[in-house]
Amino acid sequence: MPNDPTDLRVAKTREAIERAFDELILEKDADRVTVKEFAERARIHRKTFYLHFESIEALYDWRIKQIMDEYFAKHETTPQVARDLAGHAKRFFTYLAAQPEVTERLVCRPGSYDFGSRLYYDQMMRYKSLDHDPFEWLGQEKENLVLRFIRATALDFYRGWVKDGKVVPVDEAADLLALITCGGAEAIMH
Repeated sequence: MPNDPTDLRVAKTREAIERAFDELILEKDADRVTVKEFAERARIHRKTFYLHFESIEALYDWRIKQIMDEYFAKHETTPQVARDLAGHAKRFFTYLAAQPEVTERLVCRPGSYDFGSRLYYDQMMRYKSLDHDPFEWLGQEKENLVLRFIRATALDFYRGWVKDGKVVPVDEAADLLALITCGGAEAIMH
């Protein structure tokens, strides 16, 4: 990406690309959008797109970074406390539930670039980089399995909640996700 975000031309181009991104993702699956379409919609030359992003995947990575930067700056209250798994699950679910439709579509429609999996992966790696890792005692291979399970559970839970029409109120769904994440299915059995 060009280095000077204060340059008005750079800022306008990024805004145009972001607007085109949002419009196109709402119109079609992410796997079907091309650089040519982004450039045409943003009213820029393809070469200009490539000055800002080396690929479509880099554009998606940029969007993930935007989402996660906002989440950690404005919504996550205990990022340095890795053991607050229930709090992290609840806050992130609630945050995702409040995102615009374009983010929901990206998270809920896996494709060759699984935006949702990458988003949840980025979230967990940020927690891991901020504090003592509560799972490191397991060893790398087992820890990877545990983290994959937590990510997949949370992501599938969110996708299912959206697919089912968001019938369960956000706060109740977030509480249920936190309970299941921390205690498994046994925590809710009677």
